[in-house]
Amino acid sequence: MYERIIVPTDGSEAAARAVEQGIGQATAHGADLVFLAVVEMSGGAAPETRAGAVIEERRTAQQEEVSSLVDQAAAAGVDAEGVVKVGIPSRVIVEQAATRGADLVVMSTAARSGVGRFLYGSVTEQVIRDGDTPVLAIQR
Repeated sequence: MYERIIVPTDGSEAAARAVEQGIGQATAHGADLVFLAVVEMSGGAAPETRAGAVIEERRTAQQEEVSSLVDQAAAAGVDAEGVVKVGIPSRVIVEQAATRGADLVVMSTAARSGVGRFLYGSVTEQVIRDGDTPVLAIQR
């Protein structure tokens, strides 16, 4: 049923539960996994943090995270790759799902709460609303 599954991750405990589900779905369906980490760039970021050493530091940390997840998937017998992008998380996830022909996105619903969630919505909600790929939302 699924051939390619994208699992966005931010390294959180909630994302780890989505990773487990993603590996489980990939195993059950013989699908490939793409672990996607996004170095967040919001409109509120100061210009000096939009480029240079800060972004590279974040990108390196995210690359280590997705590499570890690729190893975890390989240990379960699942083909996987790790991808790190810079941008607005919901937009990057939707774009990567479309570009890579994903059949499913598996992601955590644990994100913003309170005023932040009211003003911006959760990343998961935005991916569901803006994308065409089915989303399996894992609640914390």
